[in-house]
Amino acid sequence: MNKTLKVSALLSGAVILGSAIVPVTASAAKYKTINWTEGANVGTMDPSKTTAAIDFTYLQSIGEGLYRTDKSGKPALAGATSVDKSEDGLTFTYHLRDAKWSNGDPVTANDYVYGWQRTNDPKTASQYAYLFSGIKNADEVQNGDKPVTDLGVKAIDDKTLEVTLDRPMPQLESVMTMATFEPQNKKFVDKVGKKYGTASKYTISNGPFVMKGWTGSNNKISLVKNKDYWDAKTVKTPKINIQTIKDQNTGYNLYKSKKVDYTTLSPDQYKASKDKKDFTVISQASTAFIEFNENKKPLDNTNIRKALSKSIDRSTMSSKILGGGGKPAYSFTATKLAKDSNSGKDFAKVAADKDASGYDLKEAKKLWKQGLKETGKKKVNLQYLTDDTDGAKRSAQFVQSQMEKLPGLKVTIKTVPFKQRISLSDDKKFDMVNTIWGGDYADPSTFLDLYTSDSSFNNGSWKNADYDKLMSDAKTTDANDENKRYEDYAKAEKLLQDDAAIAPIYYQAKPSLLNTSVKSVVSNTTGAPFDWKWAYKK
Repeated sequence: MNKTLKVSALLSGAVILGSAIVPVTASAAKYKTINWTEGANVGTMDPSKTTAAIDFTYLQSIGEGLYRTDKSGKPALAGATSVDKSEDGLTFTYHLRDAKWSNGDPVTANDYVYGWQRTNDPKTASQYAYLFSGIKNADEVQNGDKPVTDLGVKAIDDKTLEVTLDRPMPQLESVMTMATFEPQNKKFVDKVGKKYGTASKYTISNGPFVMKGWTGSNNKISLVKNKDYWDAKTVKTPKINIQTIKDQNTGYNLYKSKKVDYTTLSPDQYKASKDKKDFTVISQASTAFIEFNENKKPLDNTNIRKALSKSIDRSTMSSKILGGGGKPAYSFTATKLAKDSNSGKDFAKVAADKDASGYDLKEAKKLWKQGLKETGKKKVNLQYLTDDTDGAKRSAQFVQSQMEKLPGLKVTIKTVPFKQRISLSDDKKFDMVNTIWGGDYADPSTFLDLYTSDSSFNNGSWKNADYDKLMSDAKTTDANDENKRYEDYAKAEKLLQDDAAIAPIYYQAKPSLLNTSVKSVVSNTTGAPFDWKWAYKK
């Protein structure tokens, strides 16, 4: 008898932008090209190496794994037609559907084995390999203690895939919607080598669309309907043109001149547009926060970090600087992610700690003075790293003005393209960095796992043994007790705040304009921000 995994109650989900989906057959003549805008360039289309939200949106467009987030925001079988689950909940046998790659090759169980092994191979240096923790031997493989062939994934035959776990994974189905778990075509990867995922001609698709026109650095990309996609009849849109626009005034003007169908809004544009019928707010389970590099003095001092965090008036920032683009954050874990099993409330609201992260300039100056004394400093110069978009610049300037109210502190701003900011962060070449993290799946661990001592995302090098123990307990001894697991998460969040490992600033939302002729774009609060599989424009 098969057992069904118990999944956490979700707050996260999907919003369908536009009217309800209509059951019609796709027709290139009936549906028009959608013209979209994004605020950042693509980084990579290699599922093993991607880390950015924009990349996950594109990868979900051209790829598909065992599960796909459906229109309601729930994980649904996609690359598989069914799954058998063992009594102990540790073995999953997936029966794959008949699907093709865009080069005509069949998608097989071996494609999943290869893709997963490649991601977990330490030579690949995948930052998202940590999502596999819980799949048999994944941790040991990633650490180089066992060969990739020991990973708990096996092709029984071309259409049957067996996945074995070390321990229960309540979030497994949700995690598997991530592009990191997509299959990879070994023949194609071997053919293009190191160029894999660096331009559209070095990508291959098994999803709704095929990528065209991306050179690796240009600002314009097209997604063309994939005729070989198993569910091609559902895909109505023949083509989506996407261009990167960092200047919101440019995006706004292009939208007003009807050259694009979607654009995000600056605070002033938000005020002018919020009552219009094409106005919408894209909700996301994401938190904007400041990461402190504890390898740099005096940021290794807890009181210094606390002072910097408490110097920022998050309410003023949200209302004056962000407009409709965010609400004050007092927890690292974002709102709209998951419900706390003990209280039934939004976990982020349960975990919020205004005493630790709230604005208090008087207390900030006191902590700053104490921190300077402890570090022997009288004056401090810090660099604040951020993206080169309009919104990021406005936010950075506000943070700079707030922090410089601390006596003896000088903050300089360094703006770089998104891809460079990611690289500098990964290389720990920053003092403070503005970062936005969006939930990958509907569980607090998608945020809190980032700050364990061994996390590849812990760029600030914060370490706390008690924190590590709580996150370990949530995955092992407390994994099958949802209430205890959420207690572990709440305690871990408190440690993160009490030690000012990071400074949460705001929960992100995107006030936007969307052409009312564009229907059924799915906006996910976790994972890939957008899914165009069901979208169409008449």
